[in-house]
Amino acid sequence: MFLLGRMVEEQFHRDDEGRPLREGRTPPELLRPDDIEYKACPFAGSRAVGLPMNVSALRQTSAHWDEIVDTVATLRIAYTEARGGYAPDVLDVWRVSQLGSALPWFHVLRDRTAPAYAAALAKVTLGVGLWAQYLVVEQLAAKWQPRPLTPATILELAETTGTLVGETEVCSASDKMVVKFFEPFFTGEPAFDPLGAERAAMLEFGAHYLNLKLALWVYCLARRFLYADVGASELLAGGIEPPDFFAIGPPDMTAIAPPLRAAWVHQLAELIIPVAPDRSDLAIREAAQAMAGAMAQADAPAALVAETKSPTVARALATYARLDAIFAELVAHVEGVFRRTTGTPPLAGPIDAATRDRLLGSSPRAHFTALAPTALPPLCRP
Repeated sequence: MFLLGRMVEEQFHRDDEGRPLREGRTPPELLRPDDIEYKACPFAGSRAVGLPMNVSALRQTSAHWDEIVDTVATLRIAYTEARGGYAPDVLDVWRVSQLGSALPWFHVLRDRTAPAYAAALAKVTLGVGLWAQYLVVEQLAAKWQPRPLTPATILELAETTGTLVGETEVCSASDKMVVKFFEPFFTGEPAFDPLGAERAAMLEFGAHYLNLKLALWVYCLARRFLYADVGASELLAGGIEPPDFFAIGPPDMTAIAPPLRAAWVHQLAELIIPVAPDRSDLAIREAAQAMAGAMAQADAPAALVAETKSPTVARALATYARLDAIFAELVAHVEGVFRRTTGTPPLAGPIDAATRDRLLGSSPRAHFTALAPTALPPLCRP
């Protein structure tokens, strides 16, 4: 069983209190009638848009508040030790939150039921992820810089960026609760260590979880240049990977020369910071940097040029082949770490194209193969 694929595709899991891990994002056919209780939102500000709030999830978070706060403090301290410092900036807060998001999967992939406190924390950090990624895009695109972060300024930024409002519901926590939730991101010592004897394995798992998300984003944004080159408007209109990230890039991607594309992708790759205790997630950063290098190469095999009858299309397909090969190595590395840290036996063979494409919202493989059915390298074909 492909562990990374399970994380993307399995939507039926419940915690040890019987609540669905995905709450309102759970497919309707997998929900029980009493799973989710919605009520009208009483809060002013950005949430006053008429959408309901999930009070059943709020009750669970309140019931496990002390465990959640201690877990965030524990993850902040572990992250600070691995990083060698803590500002915190937007990405520091994001990384700590994503260590929390990984917790339920660390249990699920060990064939355990996720503890309720871990499930509740992961649901809250979903919103933190959206908040942080919105601001990262603002920093990259508009050179915007927030004033020094505090729990109160995070709430203000969540209001102004609209990240307290989802597609179907709004954040159910009060302003006071939001601020209290962010306090352990900045200070405080945990009363207990929720990671216990599995601390090292969990931190290595979580580090690869969060840095894989960044690498998937880098890979997605790199591919978008190639979609523009081959005129694949339907691929450009598709979603961004991971789904809680945002698109960023020049308005006319075809006008950007390969060296400048490489510089842009390299800038994104630099956001990947090793945070595993043993720095084994450095391989993810190196893969993202290799993707940047692949974007700089302007050559294309003569067979591709002959079959596509377009040097531009041939270059795009050749670049895709290089990116896909790097992605294959990246997926194999992270899958291997997930298997080791969860006690799962190693895979018997390589991860084929169809399997790794399960991690993508929309793979270009079929489209690109149709442009060069014989000259495209075999690794890239379905």
